[in-house]
Amino acid sequence: FVLSGRKFDPLSYTFFVAPTCFVVLLVANAAAWNPAVIPAAMTHWRLLAANAGVAFFLNVMVAVVIKEVSAVGFVLTGLTKDIFIVVLSCVLFGESITLTQTLAFGITLGGVGMWSL
Repeated sequence: FVLSGRKFDPLSYTFFVAPTCFVVLLVANAAAWNPAVIPAAMTHWRLLAANAGVAFFLNVMVAVVIKEVSAVGFVLTGLTKDIFIVVLSCVLFGESITLTQTLAFGITLGGVGMWSL
């Protein structure tokens, strides 16, 4: 309801949504605070900085994909990624694909297909 009627480019959208996400994460961090976090963060600051950069890039890419292919296309992209992960774990690690996973992916694909009609 906040964004209704507004057109943002992907970068502006990310900058608009980021402060809200920060507040939610700040509250969650305060609720589960552990004093060992600060020394660990200082030790691994390079990894944290790289992770923050990748997360920012990912959020911008999500906004770009939603803008270019619609919300249904975004859901299908995510579902394709999930199916690929499950099949790849089956091939590489010998995991079995359960009937529940097969049915769930099929039902989700069917639901997305029905929604897009």
